[in-house]
Amino acid sequence: MTISPDATHNDELNTTEYQMHNLFGNQISNATYHGLLELFPGHRPFNIARGNFAGIGRYATRWGGDNSSKWGSMFLSISHALTHMMAGIPMFGVDICGYSHNASFDLCARWMSLGAFMPFYRNHNMGGTISQEAFVWSSVAEASRRAIAIRYSLLNYIYTLFYYANTKGDLVMRALAWEFPNDESLKATYSQFLLGPSLLVTPVLTPNSKTVRGVFPGIGEGTRWYDWYTLNEVHAKPQENITLDAPLEHINLHIRGGTVFTLQKPGNTTAATRRNPFSLLLALDDNEYAEGSVYFDDGVSLEPEATKTVAYTFRKGILRAETTGDYKVSPPLVNITVAGLRKAPKRVEFHSDEGKQKGLSPKLEYSNGTAYVTELEHFTRNGAFRYDFQVTFKY
Repeated sequence: MTISPDATHNDELNTTEYQMHNLFGNQISNATYHGLLELFPGHRPFNIARGNFAGIGRYATRWGGDNSSKWGSMFLSISHALTHMMAGIPMFGVDICGYSHNASFDLCARWMSLGAFMPFYRNHNMGGTISQEAFVWSSVAEASRRAIAIRYSLLNYIYTLFYYANTKGDLVMRALAWEFPNDESLKATYSQFLLGPSLLVTPVLTPNSKTVRGVFPGIGEGTRWYDWYTLNEVHAKPQENITLDAPLEHINLHIRGGTVFTLQKPGNTTAATRRNPFSLLLALDDNEYAEGSVYFDDGVSLEPEATKTVAYTFRKGILRAETTGDYKVSPPLVNITVAGLRKAPKRVEFHSDEGKQKGLSPKLEYSNGTAYVTELEHFTRNGAFRYDFQVTFKY
């Protein structure tokens, strides 16, 4: 219900409802944003909006409104989110498992897995429908636990994506065609997406499925893809649509070669996760190169007093981490995993301004193209990124 579009507002210009209608949501969000700032000075307001117009991303998170517990709604949620990315609204999500109608256990399991890789993640439904919390079905609970654990381990990656969305206008979720614009075939790919530039998400979007089909762009042009869970490299032909196993409690994720992820052991809350040890996951490209960055601040201040950015490069068997900023990051770095090596290293050395630990050296294991470096907490006990560091693989 709305008032007549030619009704006038009580201002000196007699502005019509036709002119103002779509701006109302923005004005309410603007008022809420500044009201929260008055209540909590210096803290970032968190405001969820529905009605909106261009520019709402400055003031509010947005969710997609009343969808339904249908497979088609889950399918459309991907393009819905990508549209908002293009509109400058990076913090977006939909009602996971659907708002109206009754959700089935397999729909909800698949949707809880998919939703974990969207920016705003919330299961929400209307009164009069059956309960659809994750704990209602054991399979949904397990699928949710697995996906949320990965989401929490990736919080630094996701947070850094938002930092670059804020400072550079980068996109948090991305269509495959945006990252690989020269591949015309990707314009018709609606069922996969990228979280940032480096994590390919291939959800199941149909009922009673045990497999899912997906493409791996850039293969044949130097791009390598790795299974998130096994770190095995994907072997596919250019533009080939391959079949992937997809049990009910599993979502297919693949890492783009050339990436460095800063991970943390997932806790029960985001706050607990921030206190847990760090690990690095490197997936090498065709030239055995990788790069990445991570941004830290206190997570609550509108204008943080201290920040820290870490830039990584891996080239010719040497990983370098260069830090900028004064924000203190307390947890240690405990391990580094490097996937995509074509030759087994014999030993590894860790160097930083923190000094060499007498009689200690990192532990190195190698299997199927992947090197595992552990026991790094002895070298980073004062914080993973307090100093620049270098990790050198010796052959």
